[in-house]
Amino acid sequence: MPAGLSDNNLPRSDLVQSEGDSSSCEQKRKAPRLSHRKSRNGCQRCRIRRVKCDESRPVCRDCYRHGVPCFYDRSEGDASHQDQVPLRAQPLPKWIPRGPPILSESTRDEHTELRLLHHFTIGTSSTMPGTHLQSIKHCWSVDVPRLAFGYKPLLHALFAISALHMAKSEPSEPGLLSIHRVHLEQALREHRLSVGGINTQIADATCFTSILLLVDVFATLQDRPVDPYEPPFEWMHLVRGSVSVFDAALNTIRDTRSAKIWSIIETFPSPTPGISSLGTRDLKYFSCLLPMVAPDEEEENDEAWNRAAEAYTETIAYINATWLAMQANEYPQITSRRLMVFPLFVPLEFIRLLQEKRPRALVILAHFLALSAPLSHMWWIGHTAHKDVLAIQDMLDPQWATLMTWPVDVVTSRCWICANAQA
Repeated sequence: MPAGLSDNNLPRSDLVQSEGDSSSCEQKRKAPRLSHRKSRNGCQRCRIRRVKCDESRPVCRDCYRHGVPCFYDRSEGDASHQDQVPLRAQPLPKWIPRGPPILSESTRDEHTELRLLHHFTIGTSSTMPGTHLQSIKHCWSVDVPRLAFGYKPLLHALFAISALHMAKSEPSEPGLLSIHRVHLEQALREHRLSVGGINTQIADATCFTSILLLVDVFATLQDRPVDPYEPPFEWMHLVRGSVSVFDAALNTIRDTRSAKIWSIIETFPSPTPGISSLGTRDLKYFSCLLPMVAPDEEEENDEAWNRAAEAYTETIAYINATWLAMQANEYPQITSRRLMVFPLFVPLEFIRLLQEKRPRALVILAHFLALSAPLSHMWWIGHTAHKDVLAIQDMLDPQWATLMTWPVDVVTSRCWICANAQA
């Protein structure tokens, strides 16, 4: 157990290659097939750099490798037919079953949509992060639905998360998960198309759409299979990929203080200190997670080990600062916002180490996920921590058991869902 952590110290809150294949000179002479090797539908950055894009979404391999925003702004097929060919939808998370075709005007159920809108306004909106503040609650329940009438991706995102919330609240009611899936796919599809031309009319709505999609994907993590275990990369890449949308939108409305998104941004918890201002001695509770000697991680060389050690330290610093805020009885709605943006505040190198399933990276991820266990009463957080931490424990060698003691103890003793089930 990390030094200084005990049951008494637990918080009391209610609590995302190749350089165009560079297509060597020899390959370039084989004219007939070359034109088909160049991606016409790749991300904007790869097309500008004239390299082959693997078109992985939401972040392609090349953008992911360079740690830069990845932005798709072109539909399938030749760019000259962009208006005639529908944009390929960003895939749903793989744990959400594929469903029927996208809704058409003839298949819309207006009664269901009115019900979803009503539920969002009086129910789901008040569960959004930060709604302990009256101004934020008013924003989600009044301003966001109003914005959705003028921006279809936001309307579909609103319908999707409302249906998901209803499905979690009323699991016996059939069809809600299918409704959620259809609207989520529609929101992803139309949002991806619209962000290519952000202007002052839709900038506000694009930001709220991105937030709803992030909360939605986070909420579905608790339903994904964990055997074999895979870290929640879809969520991580979606969070990191949303940065380019927010940057473009906020740039557009920089001088428009009436934009509703400013109320969300201005009340965001202050950034937690990183390695530049928080030394290893100050990682009060989680310093035991830091690597001590290079052989521990079997790195190829000292440079690789130093990169890994720095990534681990920055990630632990964020976990430590979040934990300190929880100990200080930070309001759970604020803590939930810290949890949601975790992928933005950790180095890309840490996500790479997770992809390689490095044991230490998995242990650190377990500690982060454990922070959400006392907040499992929030429907969009739910049982994810419990499932993931125990799955991580099962896949690690016994030598890591000691470092897993704390997260396992937290998710088994402080999970609100489990406590309620036993009552």
